[in-house]
Amino acid sequence: MNISADFGITVTDTIRKKGNEIIHSMDLSSKKLDHNRVRELFPDIDFSTNKGFLAVTGGKHLELGDIIDSTPIVHVNEIEAIGEGSMSLSGIEKKESVIIVSAGSGTACIHASEGIYTHCSGTGVGGGTILGLSKLLLGTTDPIEIASLASKGDESEVDLILKDVISGPIGQLPSTTTAVNFGKISKVDSVYTREGIAAGIINLVGQTAARIATSVALMFEAKKIVVVGRAPSFVGLKNSLEQAAALTGFEPYFPENGEYASALGALLIAEKNPPKKI
Repeated sequence: MNISADFGITVTDTIRKKGNEIIHSMDLSSKKLDHNRVRELFPDIDFSTNKGFLAVTGGKHLELGDIIDSTPIVHVNEIEAIGEGSMSLSGIEKKESVIIVSAGSGTACIHASEGIYTHCSGTGVGGGTILGLSKLLLGTTDPIEIASLASKGDESEVDLILKDVISGPIGQLPSTTTAVNFGKISKVDSVYTREGIAAGIINLVGQTAARIATSVALMFEAKKIVVVGRAPSFVGLKNSLEQAAALTGFEPYFPENGEYASALGALLIAEKNPPKKI
């Protein structure tokens, strides 16, 4: 069986391929990456008799070497893996110029065109930022709790918006556009709700990712933006990203199963150039 793994900072995604069926699993990433960890991720696979390969990407995958028992290991560059998996999931023709936003613990931007994938920008702001700030400001790192709080809050409780700071419009920007993320905290003495703080955190991350992505898209004259990764599972982040991107005329596309784009891409690339059985 051909299988793959993407060793992310927070989560490890694995894929098994049976015929045309893709079977996805996930687990929290471990600090240590070795063959024993791989066996834990694939308890149903006997690597001494497996007829397929293991494709790996992300993290310190190079430390696994080129074989586990009798199963060859194929190492795939993470940018290539994200690009290939994202384009496959999106269904967009490879000839098009596309910006792929990999929104995980951090955020990476990749330009895709004619099957060539180029890392072109990124930011350390991402899903990991949401969890880190939520631990500091809300006392929780539970994604479900954070998302629930944010869904009940309003970021304008903590953010300064344009109508708070100016008397007239700035170009075509709506009066509700964020002027300063968390700007009200230092300006207004008030008791801020956990819901408002959560909404502000997620809005900050979504807007940052969107503005980097749209700037890069304009630079590369790309017409489409595809967003993958686990961070968009925060509904508020997805909404903030969409709203910020709309200011420059973009409508981001969030393909189904985008959370395992990198693991899928590693598998697809390895299938194109399968290793010889060792």
